[in-house]
Parts: sequence; structure tokens; C-alpha cells
Amino acid sequence: MWRSVIGIIAGFFAGAFVVFLIELPGMIAYPPPPGVDMKDQEAMRAHLAKLPFAAIAGVGLAWTVGPFVGAWLAALTARRAFLAHALVIGVVFLAMDVWMLLIIPHPLWLTIVGVVGPLVSSCLGGLLAARMVRPPAGGPRPYDMRDKNMAC
Repeated sequence: MWRSVIGIIAGFFAGAFVVFLIELPGMIAYPPPPGVDMKDQEAMRAHLAKLPFAAIAGVGLAWTVGPFVGAWLAALTARRAFLAHALVIGVVFLAMDVWMLLIIPHPLWLTIVGVVGPLVSSCLGGLLAARMVRPPAGGPRPYDMRDKNMAC
């Protein structure tokens, strides 16, 4: 159980850090105008309309890569129930994305990425962790004559 708790906490902070690192260049290059109230939706809508596509695409990328890394770390740390741990991270990031979408108006495509991206990428992160931890499935093996001292 402790591995699960530690994995979820570590996954959340790692994912949030990745989101911050990916969004940081856009925040530095295109800060909101001075004196703009972040709660004023019309001012934020006008600011977002002036941003180049690459700056907004960076946000979509961050909202997808962050949950992937967080889910991968959570599932890898827990070493069991890989998709369950990954989806916990995905749902947390989904909730944060929806909260951000409600506060600041975003383009429709970014809204779709913000809702679908965390769930899909967290599942992929959990599957990657499962593949890294689990040994390959053991199936029938070819007969090895060395086991019976029958080799020539």
C-alpha cells in the first residue's frame, strides 16, 4: 500500500513539474500584458487571440506529456495495478485541466486535448510501466537437447 501512496504522490509532482517545464518557455516569451487581471475573461480571451499557435500548442503538449510521465512513475513505483495507478494520475490531471479551462477561455481544440489527453497519455504511461516491470510472457519453449545431455 505504501508503494501505491508514494507512487501516486511522486507521479503527481513529477507530472506537474514536467507540465511546468514545458509551459515555461511560452510563459516567458508571451506573458500577459501588465495590469491584466487573470480573472477577467475578456482580457484573457484577447491575450490568447494574440498568441501564436506554437505557444498554445505548447500548453496542449504539456497537458499530455505531464500526465504520461506522472502515470508512468506512479505505476512503476507501485509495481502492481499499473493502469489503476496511472488512471488516478490521469483523473487528477484531467480535473486540473478542466479547472483551468473553466477559469480561462481556451480554443476548442485545446479544450478537447485538455479532456482527452490526460486520460489517453496516462493509460499509455501505465502500459509502458507494466511492460518495463513484467517479464515477457512465458510460453512453450523449444526443446533444448542440452537438458538431457543429448547434444552432440
